[in-house]
Amino acid sequence: MASIPYGYTRALRKGGVLAGVAGLCLMLPSMAQAQQSPDGKERRFYVRLGAARVMFDEKADVKLAGQPLPGANATASNNNGVSLDIGYFLTPNVSVAATVGVPPTSTLTASGTLAGAGTLGKVTYGPGLYSVRYHFGRPGGVRPYIGGGLNWTIIFKTEDGVLKDFRTSNTVGPAITGGIDVPLNERIGVFGAASKVWTSTNARFRLGTPNGFVPGTARVQLNPLIAQVGLQYRF
Repeated sequence: MASIPYGYTRALRKGGVLAGVAGLCLMLPSMAQAQQSPDGKERRFYVRLGAARVMFDEKADVKLAGQPLPGANATASNNNGVSLDIGYFLTPNVSVAATVGVPPTSTLTASGTLAGAGTLGKVTYGPGLYSVRYHFGRPGGVRPYIGGGLNWTIIFKTEDGVLKDFRTSNTVGPAITGGIDVPLNERIGVFGAASKVWTSTNARFRLGTPNGFVPGTARVQLNPLIAQVGLQYRF
């Protein structure tokens, strides 16, 4: 739910994050050597801990008293956080993984025809991504991967601002993901990844007007891009 100038600026910041991830992917292979476990066994489980950046691409359809409110918009603040992946290799090249994050809080700020109204509300959410991944290359070496799956985000708490009795629903939507794993030894490695999610939520609220509070609803497209870098442990 962003105005054009703000959305353009945010897009530049997104490009910078992706460029950083891409740069990491290009530089890290030269730092690592392919490692095989001494016992010759493939280590099927992996855990990854990383820093994550969640960047929203918002758009909303807002209604007051059941009637569309043209031009009503808002921006959702991007979030930095910590992510945790738990994965398992079904075959040497295919794994399944669950990715969750420490619940961040995003602030909704009025824009469009609501510009100047200030903070509309705040949302604390728990992001989750559940994916199937195809890993290129051999186990023990540098391995790019691509995959797809489902995002499920749980809303833990909402806080009122200009909007009163503000509530929003959990979200579910498709996602694609990709990245690279680079081993530093037989168990420990580093990774860089990016995921794109398509998801939306339904919100309800009451908005103060000169004639009193009016009930409202909004269908909000969030469509975040998530970038991660961190450490991986195989066992």
